[in-house]
Amino acid sequence: METTIYFPNNPSLDAVLDFCDKVFLASKSHKVVVDFAQMGRIEPFSMLYVAKILRDYSAINNNGCIWCKNYQDKEYAAHMGFFKAFQIDYGKEPGEAFGSNTYLPVTSWNLSDIKKEARDNMEPEQQIIEKRSKELAERLTQQEDGNLVETVIYSLREILRNILEHSDSSDLWYCAQYWPKYQKAEIAILDSGKGIKKSLSGNPFLKITSHSDAIQQALLPGISGKVFKRRRVNKKDPWRNSGFGLYMTSRLCRNGGEFFICSGDHGILLNERGKKHSQLKHYFKGTALKMVLSTERLSSLSEMLETYRKDGFEIAKQIKSIGRLSASSASLMLSKDFKK
Repeated sequence: METTIYFPNNPSLDAVLDFCDKVFLASKSHKVVVDFAQMGRIEPFSMLYVAKILRDYSAINNNGCIWCKNYQDKEYAAHMGFFKAFQIDYGKEPGEAFGSNTYLPVTSWNLSDIKKEARDNMEPEQQIIEKRSKELAERLTQQEDGNLVETVIYSLREILRNILEHSDSSDLWYCAQYWPKYQKAEIAILDSGKGIKKSLSGNPFLKITSHSDAIQQALLPGISGKVFKRRRVNKKDPWRNSGFGLYMTSRLCRNGGEFFICSGDHGILLNERGKKHSQLKHYFKGTALKMVLSTERLSSLSEMLETYRKDGFEIAKQIKSIGRLSASSASLMLSKDFKK
């Protein structure tokens, strides 16, 4: 028997997550056909996320038995490397399109290459991430200075560092698009690592029973699976982990844009309207991020970061006073933070 699943015309986050649910709920005894006939506009996160879900489904079910049809006229997605990212022989390979005119195509990085470059240059791995983030941000924005490119560099660096330091993933994927007309930039990044829940499990001061718990706590400032009370850290290390990366980048995105983070069976969307949970029927192995920046709302990056740091330090003080952080207290702190 055959099960046909239609790729959505609507590029919304809910539509993409629902599509992925349908793929994973399809009968394993059926031939699964993904029909792209209705596919309309597609954005960076949708391409990265769907490609990984289809790769993972093919790897664990019937030795890669997913069929696709009606994709031959989807030129933008093909140019961006979307189809070949899940082994459909159409369009460019991931990373093949150079990336100009304000986009970065679907691209895969082997993290061992970053570590090798660091060893060869006798530099910290984080310094390599800094260089790569600057190169990507300038290519995406077509700018070398200014609030937009500085904000993109910062956001890329913090997320890429998180993956390098915490995920235990062998690779990462990214894709991005900047729309000057709409004053919006979207950056999508994902990995295939151990996920947030397992990453935070090394912190004995966190009470985590679900992926939802883990994500909510990871979004708070000062929360890390590697740095916590009574654990020794090198305070002279300029690259030391502080647990502020996700908090700071989410605050930047919530200033007129949005921030979505997903790991395991749960996702959380943050924007100016508040917080929305997504309970997934499929399982995401690793961590996926969607960052949307409103370029018209970007003021001086240094001033914005200073404000967010002050807010973050106040929240971190509350966390220390609680002792062992639970999901309910994390959720309450996040909700209060939306008023800032």
